[in-house]
Amino acid sequence: MILTKPWVFDHTALVALFQAQDDVYRIWETTERELVLGVFPASAVAEANHVIGATYEAWSAILGPADGAFVPLDGVAAAESSRFPGGFAARHVVHTARAVGGVIVTRAPWQYPPQTPTQKVA
Repeated sequence: MILTKPWVFDHTALVALFQAQDDVYRIWETTERELVLGVFPASAVAEANHVIGATYEAWSAILGPADGAFVPLDGVAAAESSRFPGGFAARHVVHTARAVGGVIVTRAPWQYPPQTPTQKVA
């Protein structure tokens, strides 16, 4: 029973989630309770994992229970997002958020273009 727009987790939010920060954990928890769809772009997962070095099993524990979707980077997303400003992971996150009509969950909202819906976490 989805109650709000999907939440697209960027790499900064995923790192915060692995660090067990309360604010982002509460957001993730709503995806587990199926109140909102959690969306996890592959590039954000890869960028976060570059920082934290988690195993596949650790990611499965985070992404598996959530009512969410892992979004691979396909050719269309790669081509369309290449025209956006910012780093690769941020561009894929923006493309994904636009495609699903979602809100980006981030600790770094300045990396996204103006008028991009974001939810800043501490």
